Amino acid sequence: MRERLQISLTLTLAGTAHEIPGGDVRGLGLEMHAWGVEGWVEFVVQADDGRQGKYADAIFEDFQKPDLAEISLSLQAGHLETDTEASDAVVETGGVVLERALREEVHQPDRESADALSRYYRVSFADPARALWRQHFPCELTTNKSFKDVIEAHKGAKATLTYDFDPITTAEPLLFFHLDPASGSSFYDLVLWYVRHRVGVFTFDHAARTYAIKGAKDTSGTAAELPADDVARVSSVFPAIPRHKPRVRCSYTESPRTEVCDNANAADGVFRDVLIRTPIAADVDGRVALEKSRPLLPGREVEVVFRRFPTVAMAPGSLVSITATGGGHSAALLLASDPWRVYRLSIEARAVDEGPEQSYGEPTTGFEVSMSARLEAKAEPAQRLPPIVDPRFPGYLEGKVVSTVGEDALITYQFATDSSTSVERYTIKIPLFDDQEITAPYEPTSGAGTLYLPLYKGERVLCALDFNRARVQTLLDWRADARVPLDGQGQHLFLGKSATNSTSVRHDYQDDKPVLRVLRTNDKDTVLLQLEEGKLTLKVEEKQG
Repeated sequence: MRERLQISLTLTLAGTAHEIPGGDVRGLGLEMHAWGVEGWVEFVVQADDGRQGKYADAIFEDFQKPDLAEISLSLQAGHLETDTEASDAVVETGGVVLERALREEVHQPDRESADALSRYYRVSFADPARALWRQHFPCELTTNKSFKDVIEAHKGAKATLTYDFDPITTAEPLLFFHLDPASGSSFYDLVLWYVRHRVGVFTFDHAARTYAIKGAKDTSGTAAELPADDVARVSSVFPAIPRHKPRVRCSYTESPRTEVCDNANAADGVFRDVLIRTPIAADVDGRVALEKSRPLLPGREVEVVFRRFPTVAMAPGSLVSITATGGGHSAALLLASDPWRVYRLSIEARAVDEGPEQSYGEPTTGFEVSMSARLEAKAEPAQRLPPIVDPRFPGYLEGKVVSTVGEDALITYQFATDSSTSVERYTIKIPLFDDQEITAPYEPTSGAGTLYLPLYKGERVLCALDFNRARVQTLLDWRADARVPLDGQGQHLFLGKSATNSTSVRHDYQDDKPVLRVLRTNDKDTVLLQLEEGKLTLKVEEKQG
């Protein structure tokens, strides 16, 4: 379609806002989604400072600076052929500039004096979270905080969010993530992964440039009637229907469970399994409830291709009706009485005359425009999120086992029993993250189940951390009193609270002959049992001094 568009464009470079007249715009492309935007804009600026001085380029110097740049863009039809208020049909968006390009054309290059130039500037951009969070790869551990607290700590100055989603505002005993650039999963991926996993909604308000994380889509507001004169064609799209049944499987040996979630449209024998390991029945119940809450029957969608620039609001999130009675559409079409919600809007426009003089400095100019929108039913619960790279777990942190039993110098062990689940857990201090304390299952990490050797106070351990839980992966050092000289090729079992309150069982070689020694020590009192070649020693002694 050919339209005369009124465009408002502001480019903020190096802290200075530059207003670009709409008539100077030579092209633009927008992909506006419920979750954000990606786009580009191209405009022309004339400069003849060395000649008549009629035109000056105030953008040129700032455009080359590496400072973070922002863009604000709105467009509407230059004139409306309906009674619709112009303010109701404005498309607004904006974000952070990603890439910049500059093409210069010289006029009358044979002149000896400085020449007049036309500079064609082009910028690509995305909404702030997509532009900046995709470059953010932090490693973070928090305890007793909500994921909302995590987002607020990492979102930066350019992203503003509101929250109406219980899981994201609930404090968690532990939250951990390690976003390695080599894996390709950024902070942006992490946030959207969380929203997707918890069956939430992530939206971007294009006009206000703010985000919202909610438990359900907004159904408030009145739907505008989309006139048939705005529309070139309407297509119905029926998304692929999932044919699997979700199935949750818990491998806990004392109470293994398999729970199948219903899907009326599933094919026989097709499952999507979620495998977990937990002794807590409530955790299994919670995961089953989560899988049951995922929408499994996507509704019909509508693709609208426009004949002219829409005369009603068509930004993502807008509600519209497509009816025969109110909009003048043919009753023979596959229509719906319920409103539709816009979740994607695509616009591409090229100036009819891309030369530097056409409409220069004016608020409008003519464009060849292609414009389409994808709509979903107002009640459609399906999540609308971009493709992401899922974060990888586990990550590994060193920690030290905590025990408050006895004096600080004593080697003791301790575990706590959860009053609601009866699960026993170690407490482990993580020095890298300000000595925050996490918990891990009290399991026989240090040996076989027949050997009861709990992890002791101050023992260095390697912890494997998932997003909201941790476990001890392996031990990292020997107890100081347990090591024996290399020459003796010995093995040593050292038990007790300290070197002066302990029992030692050591086997080594003396003159290449095996020796077994058992030594009990309690301050000055010692009992020694030693077996060696041709000799057995049993010695009870109280040392003097």
